[in-house]
Amino acid sequence: MSSRDVSCRGCFSERLLWTLMGSLLLLPICWVSCCPQGEKISLLQFKRSLQDPSDQLKTWNASTNCCEWKGIQCHNITGHVIQLDLRSPLGNKLASPWKNLTRSVLSPLNDERDVLSPLFNLTMLERLDLSYNAFIDVGVPQQLTTLKYLRYLNLSNARFAGKIPMELGNMSTLRFLDLSTNSYISSSSIVIEDMHMWIGNMRDLEELLLDGVNMTKVASDEWSKAISTMHNLRRLQMSNCMLSGPIPPSLANLTRLTYLQLGGNSFFSSIPARLHNLSNLVSLKLSSCHLNDSIPSDLLSLPNLQEIDLSANLELGGELSSILPRHSTRLKSLVLTATSVEGALPDSIANISSLTLLDISYCSVQGQLPPSIANLKGLVMLDMSNNKLKGSIPPFGAKLRYVHLRQNLLTGNIPSLDMTTIKSLDLSNNELNGTIPSLANMKSLVLLDLSNNLLTGQIPASVGQLLSLSTLCLSNNLLTHAIPHNISNLSQLKVLSLSSNWITGNLSETHLHNLSSLVYLDISNNALTVKVSPNWIPQNSFRTLKLRSCNMQGDLPAFLITQTSIADLDLSNNSLSGHIPAWIWDSLPLQQLNLSYNSFAGDLPYKLMGPKTLKILDLHHNNFHGPLPLPPPSVVVLDLSENQFCASIPAEIGENKFSYLSLSHNNLSGSIPSTICEGLSMEILDFSYNSLTGKIPPSFVNCSCLEVLNLENNCLEGELPVELGNMTSLQTLKIRGNLLNGTLPNLGNCKQLQILDVGDNSLTGKIASNWIVELPNLKILILRSNRFVGSVPADISKVPSLQILDLSMNSFSGVIPNSLSEMKGMVKDSMNTRVLEFGLIKGLTYVEKIIIRSKGLELEFVRALSLVKCLDLSSNRISGHIPEGIGSLTGLIILNISRNHINGGIPKSLGKMEQLESLDLSHNQLSGIIPVVLVNLTFLSYLNLSYNNLTGNIPLGGQFLTFEASSFAHNSGLYGLQLKEPFLPSPKDESRPKTKEGANKSRAIEGIDSFIVLMGMSFGIGAGIIIAPLLLLKTQREKFFHLLDTILIWVIDLIPCEKLTPCKKLSMVKILADEDQAHSEESKKLIRFCVRCTQIDRETKTTVKTQCIC
Repeated sequence: MSSRDVSCRGCFSERLLWTLMGSLLLLPICWVSCCPQGEKISLLQFKRSLQDPSDQLKTWNASTNCCEWKGIQCHNITGHVIQLDLRSPLGNKLASPWKNLTRSVLSPLNDERDVLSPLFNLTMLERLDLSYNAFIDVGVPQQLTTLKYLRYLNLSNARFAGKIPMELGNMSTLRFLDLSTNSYISSSSIVIEDMHMWIGNMRDLEELLLDGVNMTKVASDEWSKAISTMHNLRRLQMSNCMLSGPIPPSLANLTRLTYLQLGGNSFFSSIPARLHNLSNLVSLKLSSCHLNDSIPSDLLSLPNLQEIDLSANLELGGELSSILPRHSTRLKSLVLTATSVEGALPDSIANISSLTLLDISYCSVQGQLPPSIANLKGLVMLDMSNNKLKGSIPPFGAKLRYVHLRQNLLTGNIPSLDMTTIKSLDLSNNELNGTIPSLANMKSLVLLDLSNNLLTGQIPASVGQLLSLSTLCLSNNLLTHAIPHNISNLSQLKVLSLSSNWITGNLSETHLHNLSSLVYLDISNNALTVKVSPNWIPQNSFRTLKLRSCNMQGDLPAFLITQTSIADLDLSNNSLSGHIPAWIWDSLPLQQLNLSYNSFAGDLPYKLMGPKTLKILDLHHNNFHGPLPLPPPSVVVLDLSENQFCASIPAEIGENKFSYLSLSHNNLSGSIPSTICEGLSMEILDFSYNSLTGKIPPSFVNCSCLEVLNLENNCLEGELPVELGNMTSLQTLKIRGNLLNGTLPNLGNCKQLQILDVGDNSLTGKIASNWIVELPNLKILILRSNRFVGSVPADISKVPSLQILDLSMNSFSGVIPNSLSEMKGMVKDSMNTRVLEFGLIKGLTYVEKIIIRSKGLELEFVRALSLVKCLDLSSNRISGHIPEGIGSLTGLIILNISRNHINGGIPKSLGKMEQLESLDLSHNQLSGIIPVVLVNLTFLSYLNLSYNNLTGNIPLGGQFLTFEASSFAHNSGLYGLQLKEPFLPSPKDESRPKTKEGANKSRAIEGIDSFIVLMGMSFGIGAGIIIAPLLLLKTQREKFFHLLDTILIWVIDLIPCEKLTPCKKLSMVKILADEDQAHSEESKKLIRFCVRCTQIDRETKTTVKTQCIC
């Protein structure tokens, strides 16, 4: 072999060696950068089955290495795809097919079972995350079991649906599984039927998240047994899974558990005491689980617990002093809102030094906020709203950002606020007083709500320095002075509410010109005046504008035409006049319009072509006339009352689906259309005070939701439809003042009925009390001025809530049943302070009004209706005695048994009726003396005992010193100062109380009698020479006694009465002419009486005296 051959052979060997070495060096580089071609093809196939409107997969193309694609991670040696993360970039926002990955209906894999099939070729996959996408109605595929190396699987909130396949339980390598569904994001639901079979083999699972999965068919013992075998479980989330049964104590065996979330289920059980064994627990959330009993005393003392939420368990309670840990813990967040925890917040709260969030709102916490709360230096949020906290507000820590103490009983001044970090301060609905402190240091403040307090003074000018402020609510206080002009600096302000104060001055465009973000403005019910230029165009777009009682005059403000976003407009109770311009209907997207209590006039278009969004239209108390207009079809609340509309009610009005319809106090005539109740959602219907004729249509029974039916003061005739008895939602039925006849139909099925007023008609027959006693909620029964006969029903006393019973001016006979003394609704302890109002419809309520005859007047009760307790049996043919037991009705305000044939004496038990203000026993055949104990009725302002056969002395003392002679007239045997007749000595001590206390009162009265006689004798001896001749003449004697009475009454008026307080307002009271008194035409008109306030509404009580100062 030649040397050349050897040399070539060596060269070739050298080249081969370098080639092999280079290949070995390049081989790892290819492994790192290249994924297998088959996996790349599968991924591209998966992409083609999807719609990707947000280009999440734009890097997925055949010309690039799939290991470099977004969401893909490959093994750094083998190149296999081991991680596929396609979680929506929108995070937990709405899983929408317009923004997220979703199944394409145009794909060849359009069968929902095949959409994920390409992914099953990724055999080495360890992590798969498809969460927060829109795989609409795609089932969880059983082929997932082919991914034998899968450790992490997240299909949450991706709109998967259907049953979980049993085969999924074979995925023993899984450490993390999330199939949860948020109902606010997706309506799709995953269903689990057999928990044990499905999850029994996942023994090594560490995190299991099944929130929102439908588990209604899973028994409590089944899921607890399945879970209890997972000894490595660290996180368990099964909230809103429709689980039932008690919380299984076996959960305490999961000793590695750090997060436990079971909220939103229906356990109806207590918290197992064994949970205190979970020493590693960091977070515990059991909100809205229908838990009951007490919170275990050691639950909050778990050594590693940082977060606990037991909110919205109304029957879960306990004393705060025993619940809260007494030593330092790691607790950072404590949420007990809407539970029944009670007691005072203890000083030991300061021991939880790590606390950052404390929420114990909507509970029954009492007492004061402890000053030690200031030691919680890390506290960021404090919410103790809707409790019964009292006392003043203590200082807080410097890091607080959210302080919510609304709806408590806090008093005193608002402390100095130097918290520079605070963002939200809500102290509304308390009893705080004093002035608003300086706010200059609260630069971060976003929300300030001090409404519904007793704050005085002016709005501090420092409010104009809060440049981050978004919400300012100071309504319902006693604030005065003008609105600071620098409020215009608040360019971020969105909500401004200053209503119901005493703010003065003007509101002009200078206050508003920089408030470009303002969408809500309410300055109603103040003493200010809105004055803006006719050419002013706001920079902002109002959504809500409320200018009620703002002294506005003239036409509607022109700037409103520019408010193309306004939804709620309230200009009521002003002096606006003229016609309503067409643009109010055509140009504004209104939902609520209130122009009531103004002076708008003219005809309205027969068809109001308002916006399709208009829901509430209130035009009542104006001067509109002409035919009744038809509202837009969208209107559900319509109030056209107190105008001058005439003609008939159009039948087309029934096409609207009204909830509230009031046409009262107009000049409407004709019959009630039978179509009026075609809208089945009607709740309030008021056609009162018109001239409607014809019969009451039986079609009212179609209004299955009707709560109030008011047809009083019309000319309706015929009989009451028996169909009224089928209106089971009815709470008020008022048909007084018509021409109705026949009998009263059976209303026993109307179990919700509270007010039944059929007075002033011509109804006849006996009262069938068998169905009246079946009305447990009946509070007011007025049958006055009809033609009812028979006896007063004895079992009417079985109606537990009855507080007003008026059977006057009928032909009832017989005796007063003794059982009337058992009416529970008329005793003092049954005092109910709730205003009778119905049909709360988007803030609009229908407040009841009832006319009751008292003190010779017709009084209209409104706000105080729930306080009035009245028994009126007057003007009938009742005989016999007044039952002694009637005095047990200690809550009665008005008792009238006049104009009957009652005999016997006045029961002494009437002296127990401490609340009585009006007592009328006149025009009967009563005899005997007036019981002295009646002087104890300190609220008695009206008394009529005239036209009887009473004898003896009229008692002196109390309110008896204020009654005039007419109260006792036509009792031939009565004597006393009020009648200007000398007193008769009482040979028998029948009118004197027999108790020791009564004897003391008797001696006091005898002393008064003796004192007056001695005073008269002394005066006669000292001045007899001068005035004796005058006293011998009858005319002079009458003048003398009249002068003496005047002096005595004047002296009595100087004596302060602690029980009576001066009134705040004047009330309008209609005079009702008494049958035995002639009134002038002037007295029959509406007149103003000054009111002396007693136990009931200060707007409806008349004073005893004819003159007083309000």
